[in-house]
Amino acid sequence: MRSTISSTLMAAAALVPTAFAHYNFEALIVNGNVTSAYEYVRQTNNSNSPITDITSTDMICNSGGNLAATMAKTSTYTVAPGDNVGFTINAAISHPGPLSVWMSKAPDGTAANAYDGSGDWFKVYELTYTEINSEGIQWATYPSGSSGIQNFTIDLPTDLPAGDYLMRAEHVALHAAEEFGGAQFYMGCAQLSVTGDGAGSPSPVTSIPGQYTGYEAGLIINIYYPIPTNYTAPGEATWPDACDSHEANLEGQTYLGMCVGDDSTGSSATGSAAASSTAAAATTTAAASSAAAAATTSASASSAAATTSTTATTSAAPAASSSAVTTGKKCSSKRKRAAKKHVL
Repeated sequence: MRSTISSTLMAAAALVPTAFAHYNFEALIVNGNVTSAYEYVRQTNNSNSPITDITSTDMICNSGGNLAATMAKTSTYTVAPGDNVGFTINAAISHPGPLSVWMSKAPDGTAANAYDGSGDWFKVYELTYTEINSEGIQWATYPSGSSGIQNFTIDLPTDLPAGDYLMRAEHVALHAAEEFGGAQFYMGCAQLSVTGDGAGSPSPVTSIPGQYTGYEAGLIINIYYPIPTNYTAPGEATWPDACDSHEANLEGQTYLGMCVGDDSTGSSATGSAAASSTAAAATTTAAASSAAAAATTSASASSAAATTSTTATTSAAPAASSSAVTTGKKCSSKRKRAAKKHVL
């Protein structure tokens, strides 16, 4: 009986790549301003296919993202620490897997549009799942009743040092990740110039490529059978809170915060924050945590309808661990903002 179930699930999983569309991160969002596609995000020459070679420099800003002509023609958006920023996606994120945001500061004297991302990278955001139950991992990028989110926002760290940066969104698709090399990577880079007097020291840092070995438990996993009872995203811990979020912030809706549904603290986390729940029956604590992080809604239309920014450019411009879900103080308080009128 078990082998029959396994065969059926594996057969269904094999169809997933053809059943869903691929996607690109194509436009920057800043404080509710949805910019035009590839105005502040480096344009890829990759139609929408994933990167699967984690040793390739295409892992930085996607295929073509580091071509000199592409870098030079991409504008740089001036922001401040604490600003709300994000990305629109040209199609819904319909594959299962975690979403993260990474940043890399250009060397002093180098503008964002001349920086190839060869320096240090640090992670500022990780979005994983709303819950793990008897039906499997319920990914936060795929809220119930939706076809997948099509935008998201985060807050820049308030202690982010001034300078020019690449801000890189990455989604890891795990529908075919039961073997090494099966994970698919989708990414895009926005160019930012950060003002202010932030004095933070982002850490831990890594290189891209180089942030993954490909053997992390979060990259080699059969998400269909047997049903996982826990999941830890691959890569570094987020700075500064070392937390995961379990519900996406969608542009135009109530802003929920950076560590939604995560009860860990920065001082106790040693990697990407993990949570686990049993597939047979979630405990009362896990259920409460999951309910608090239940997905709200999917994003609406594509960024093709987004309004062009009225602001011009103002700069020159490996094994993962798991831990049980516990009840406690969230690593950052929920902050609500009035819903903006931008519609995606």
